[in-house]
Amino acid sequence: MAGIHSIQHEQPGKAAGILSGPLASVVTDNGTLGLIMELSGKLQTTLDLDSLIELFAQVMQSQFDYDTLRYQTADQELALKFGKRAGRNKLNYDLSVLDTDLGAISLTRGRKFREPEIQQIENLLAALLYPLRNALLYRDAIKSAFIDSLTGVKNRTAFDSNFSREIEYNRRKESDLSLIVLDIDLFKRVNDNYGHIIGDDVLKQVAQNIEETIRSSDALYRYGGEEFAIILNGTDMSGAMLLAERIRRNVASMQIPSLKDDQVTLSLGVATLNPQEDSSNLFERADAALYEAKDSGRNRVVSAT
Repeated sequence: MAGIHSIQHEQPGKAAGILSGPLASVVTDNGTLGLIMELSGKLQTTLDLDSLIELFAQVMQSQFDYDTLRYQTADQELALKFGKRAGRNKLNYDLSVLDTDLGAISLTRGRKFREPEIQQIENLLAALLYPLRNALLYRDAIKSAFIDSLTGVKNRTAFDSNFSREIEYNRRKESDLSLIVLDIDLFKRVNDNYGHIIGDDVLKQVAQNIEETIRSSDALYRYGGEEFAIILNGTDMSGAMLLAERIRRNVASMQIPSLKDDQVTLSLGVATLNPQEDSSNLFERADAALYEAKDSGRNRVVSAT
């Protein structure tokens, strides 16, 4: 069954098109058919998106002279580039299967792409569609498994998976690592007084506020309930305390109309990795500091001993 495709020459040296369906081009000879079948077999060996596009780029390079091949996902979370320079002549393709947007691929080179080359490029792109869809579905499934569905930040599973690895990485780099464990003060009162819908909204707004406060190299996790953890790479105790205090102030200044005059505050515990310390000990020290912050009046930051 042939899919639908179109190529529109916008200006000399450029082409744009939409490629969809299992086979968007007409296979013209046995050699091309054999190449497509071989490519399809190779692409079905991996569900890793980066590896899939790299494999496709290698096959394309073996068949066509091009300067760069670029791929970008529809959500723009991933952009891959193969090749060192961009030629002035360009082919652009938006890829889709069954109304599912699979992203876009572009090829560039110095000389123009000839019509027979464009035809065969489309044949090879058609072989990419379903493996690409499967790789994107797999990426989304893995992502969902490590993301808290309510707040959109990483979840406890992701924390358990990443924490020890981050410690070992920073230890090899001989770099500091700190941990902040924090809890929304008296959160049960929010649920009791305003209901769980408002409580969920508070959790989302607090998580968003923290995400906007921390650095891109830091990682925020919803550890459970109203408790969160932040792994700070390359950060000593002084830097971690400064960030924790900034988080505390920013959340305390939040205006949440649904809570009327009630204020949202945090208690935070901070610990920095000691030599030979494992992930369990580091977390226990940060957690103990958190409970000390709560016991000493809440809405404060306490460093671990």
